[in-house]
Amino acid sequence: MLVFPKDGIKINSSNTLYFFRFEDFFTNKTVKYADISKILSENVVDTTATTSGDDNGTDTAKSSKNSLLRRIQHIEYPNNNPDALYPFFEALNGIAKGNELIRVLHYGDSQIEGDRITSFLRFKLQTKFGGCGSGFTQVNNPAPSVSIAETPSDNWVKYTLIGRDQPKASHNRYGAMLGFSRIALQHKDTTNKDSSMYFGKIFASLTNTSFQNTRSYQRLKLFYGYNRKDVNVKLYQNKELLKSETLPASKALNVLTWDFESGPSSFSLHFKGKDSPDVYGFALDGIKGIAIDNIPLRGSSGYGFSQTNFDNLKRFYDLLNVKLVIMQFGVNAVPENEKTIVPDYSYYEKGFYEQLNTLKKINKDLCIIVIGISDRSRKAGNYYETNPNIIKIRLAQKNAAFKAGCAYWDLYEAMGGENSMPSWVFAEPALANKDFTHFNESGARIVSEMFYNSLLNDYNEYLKQAGKLFSKAVK
Repeated sequence: MLVFPKDGIKINSSNTLYFFRFEDFFTNKTVKYADISKILSENVVDTTATTSGDDNGTDTAKSSKNSLLRRIQHIEYPNNNPDALYPFFEALNGIAKGNELIRVLHYGDSQIEGDRITSFLRFKLQTKFGGCGSGFTQVNNPAPSVSIAETPSDNWVKYTLIGRDQPKASHNRYGAMLGFSRIALQHKDTTNKDSSMYFGKIFASLTNTSFQNTRSYQRLKLFYGYNRKDVNVKLYQNKELLKSETLPASKALNVLTWDFESGPSSFSLHFKGKDSPDVYGFALDGIKGIAIDNIPLRGSSGYGFSQTNFDNLKRFYDLLNVKLVIMQFGVNAVPENEKTIVPDYSYYEKGFYEQLNTLKKINKDLCIIVIGISDRSRKAGNYYETNPNIIKIRLAQKNAAFKAGCAYWDLYEAMGGENSMPSWVFAEPALANKDFTHFNESGARIVSEMFYNSLLNDYNEYLKQAGKLFSKAVK
């Protein structure tokens, strides 16, 4: 105790070794963990709606009614004006009247990896508003997804803005997913007369661990561009050739679309050419309804959007028909050393605002919801307590959101507030991992259920207001 450093000994980038302090043994400090029993009783998730394969969707009218009886963690708005989400609500309301497919992009850090949180939100929204498919998938995902199994051949190289160890492109056209992949390394010299032939494959299959609506799709879209030479792409189901297309040499972002009555449950894309396009990924969607994409950016604090080519980013959003962006970050803004307390997070507020403001410039009707940081615990003797940086990060995110004209949903409060993470970890069964940071699959569903209830509550309020305005207009 006398000789061991108070701040511990750093073993590697992820681990620090600590030793007990005198105060750990001779103080009577105790911490009361948050009572989450009411949260859990009000957000019982129907697990039969996921993997059984025989679910045809929940009773949405009953679901909507029941959600209004629960304790809602209300979405907050700048100047308490809910019209920040009205363009998205209008698009939702218009789905039944037209043949449009609208899109929600769910960005986040490792908290949403593997389609956690997003998958249940997708199930709920598609059940109510229509749509199918798992949405957008990158060529090289940071973690396996519960909704789609995707395996690229070994020669794909991923270029991304996020991550110190990832290759960086010679340009900044990273697109909506902040990354792309290639089977041929980038040529900085456009006069290069390399005659090599490049080959690459992407294998994908729907999983039996996903929701029923995710296991079907009607449209496959490939997003690519900027190949200097023609590239052939073939679509196979097992060994059967379904389609063969040429991707012409291009200096733009493009999309190739294949429509099906019912898309194959497994397929592969085979690329062959003397160059490679920048392949951003593929999307499995319905013809109409709503699509929700899971976009995990491991290690990110929500930065990168202001660094990518804006014209390329805008065209990507236009092609996807994005109506709502969900930004769920913050965990990586907490210092690795859990005893470090950052005195001022104004730098993060400024940087996060720049990202939100960049996205808002894409389209005046683009709506954004910031999901605030969840509780995260640090070890303090023989108990766990909320990391003191959490409150500061939470406030910085909320300030940035309101300044940029975005909505804010307080996950920290929704899950129980101060010292709530240990209650999720020690719940029976457990709802979070023993890193006291990440929700497990069961906990992620409850988070998704709470967020959906809050979103649906405000959508219903929008419908009431729209009805009143219509009645006045008729009179």
